[in-house]
Amino acid sequence: MHIGVVLLLWLLPLRPDVQQAALTGLSDKTGIVSLQDLTDDLRGRLEIKERVHVTLVDHNPLVMSVETLNGRSGPFVISVDRDFVQELAPAEVEAAIAHELGHVWIYTHHPFLQTERLANDIAMRVVNRSAFEPVYEKVWSRTGIRGNLIEFLGPPSQD
Repeated sequence: MHIGVVLLLWLLPLRPDVQQAALTGLSDKTGIVSLQDLTDDLRGRLEIKERVHVTLVDHNPLVMSVETLNGRSGPFVISVDRDFVQELAPAEVEAAIAHELGHVWIYTHHPFLQTERLANDIAMRVVNRSAFEPVYEKVWSRTGIRGNLIEFLGPPSQD
């Protein structure tokens, strides 16, 4: 298992010092007003009713992760490593956020089935598989731990 390699769902309450969810200053990088707007758009497309906030943090050893604010009752917050997100192209930011929302979808529908592959399967309902490949390469480069794209994304389609 590649724990700590990829983006994981944490089910512990979030510290108050990271509850601020306003994100600005990335619009020129991502082509959107904010990461929160992107998250809200993807959340709607994935039909996730639960609130999901986004916050930039100075360091996230997982580079991006999601957890609940108030224990099991939510809402959820995605913590994004500030330096890491700056390395991503707009399609990669969308893929990474969609992946985290995949964890939220699983948690709210089948909480005992959490896997990286399933979170990606959910995310690939709204984002093309090819956008995930460079994200994983960047995560693995940053963490120094290598994974297998087929394990996390499944085989490329033969369309």
